[in-house]
Amino acid sequence: MSVADVLKAAAALALGYLSGSVSYAILVTRLVLRRDIRELGNKNPGTANVARNVGKGWAAVVFFADLLKGFLPMLLVRLLLFPADTALATFVTVAAGLAAITGHCKPVFFGFRGGGGIATAIGVYLFFVPVELFASMLVGFGLVMLFVKSTRYRFGRWTPIMFVALTPLATLALSLWVDIPLIASVSLGGHSWPVVAAVFAISIFLILMNLRVLRETLAP
Repeated sequence: MSVADVLKAAAALALGYLSGSVSYAILVTRLVLRRDIRELGNKNPGTANVARNVGKGWAAVVFFADLLKGFLPMLLVRLLLFPADTALATFVTVAAGLAAITGHCKPVFFGFRGGGGIATAIGVYLFFVPVELFASMLVGFGLVMLFVKSTRYRFGRWTPIMFVALTPLATLALSLWVDIPLIASVSLGGHSWPVVAAVFAISIFLILMNLRVLRETLAP
C-alpha cells in the first residue's frame, strides 16, 4: 500500500464520517418545528421519531437523505479514489461506509449525539448487495409479522434486527450456490469474498454501535 493509497484512504474515511455527521432528522425538525428532535418522543434523531413528531412525509425525506449519506461517499470513493475492482478498493469503500454509520451515531456537528444508523446502513448495504438486502428485509418483516407480537418495538427495532442479521447470511449462502447477473453490476449471489466479508463487517459494526438498544429490545 503506497503513501498515495494511505492518503486516499484517509480522505475516504473523512468523507464518510463527515457525510454521516449531517443529521437530517435534526435539521428537518429544526426547520419545521424549531425544535430539537433529541428532545421529542423517544429522543432518537431517526426516521421513526420524525414520523411520530414531525410527520410521515418529512420522515420519508429524512430516511432517503440518511440512506444517501451512506451510499454516496462509497460511490465517490469507487469513482474517484479507488476505481479498480480490488480487495483494497473494497476494504476502503466499506471503511468509508462504516465511517458514515459512525458519523450518524456520533455526529461531530451535533455534539456526538446521533441515532442508530439503520437508514445509513441500508445505504451501505445497497452499495454491495442490493438484492440480498431487499430479500432479507422482506424475510425479516415476515418473521416479525409471524412471531413478534404485542411489543412496542415490533417494526421500529425488530425488523432492523432481523435484516441486519439476515443480510450477511443471505450474502454468504447465495454467493456459495448462486451467481445470476441481473443489471449492470447488480447480481443475485456471485459476490467476491471481500464483498462477503464487507457485508459481515457492516452487520457486526452496526450491532456493536447499538448494543444498548439491542439489549433493551431483547430484554423480557
